[in-house]
Amino acid sequence: MKVLMLDLPISPSGAPAVDIATEILMESGRILISRFNENNSVRNKLGNGDIVTDADIIVEHSIIAQLMRHFPDDGFVAEESDPVEGNSGFVWVVDPLDGTRNYSMHIPFFCTTLALTRNEEVLMGLTYDPMRGELFRAIKGKGSFLNQSPVRPSRKKVLSEAMISYDLGNLDHAAFALEMLVNVMPKIGSTRLLGSAALGLAYAACGRTDIYFHNSLMPWDLASGLLLVSESGGLVSDKKGVPASLSSTGIIASGHDLHASFLTAIENEKWRY
Repeated sequence: MKVLMLDLPISPSGAPAVDIATEILMESGRILISRFNENNSVRNKLGNGDIVTDADIIVEHSIIAQLMRHFPDDGFVAEESDPVEGNSGFVWVVDPLDGTRNYSMHIPFFCTTLALTRNEEVLMGLTYDPMRGELFRAIKGKGSFLNQSPVRPSRKKVLSEAMISYDLGNLDHAAFALEMLVNVMPKIGSTRLLGSAALGLAYAACGRTDIYFHNSLMPWDLASGLLLVSESGGLVSDKKGVPASLSSTGIIASGHDLHASFLTAIENEKWRY
């Protein structure tokens, strides 16, 4: 594998960005676990059907405060806050709690993500599942890892053996996504609805699911996962099969062989167009 030399930011303390990001995620995980069994306040967001809890806000404020202390020249984009422009060219993309609805219902399947970007390109992505102590991380050109072990996507080649995981998110085009799922089910092995896009992408990166698709995403939902999957040797595309970017909404993630087969199987589905 060709290793790229990336000029990633260094904290004033001399610590590299990946170490600081890991520390931030560990602290975020401790906060989420400490509040997991509490009755966190839940509020509906305007217009999109999403919810936000006290835990989302507390963790996001903690992450932003630490990023501003360690990397004061960087910008950031976060789910629950207004974006901040920096002057370094680096932008951190923050999701304090992906899987908020799971968390609010005391379902232990959620995570926190941090991604570092420059010019809309993801250079580093980390996804942390505190309930399982699992840290998925990738740096561009250096592979994708679960804790200290390198990961690879599913190597299955036949759709009939594949498990497809998915999430719907925003209800726009959700009916088309469900229609597509019903039509493709006779051709696949099984399905799972997860409730966390970031973990869905992480699971595609390490082969725990064979294919993951999502109906409607925001940049903080997929930034880390884009790099995790690509650095593991997998592929993330938009609905039409074009390589996904931070501005993609619906996505499909898997190994290359299954990706091509899945696109063929859903060629005429309304969800793609």
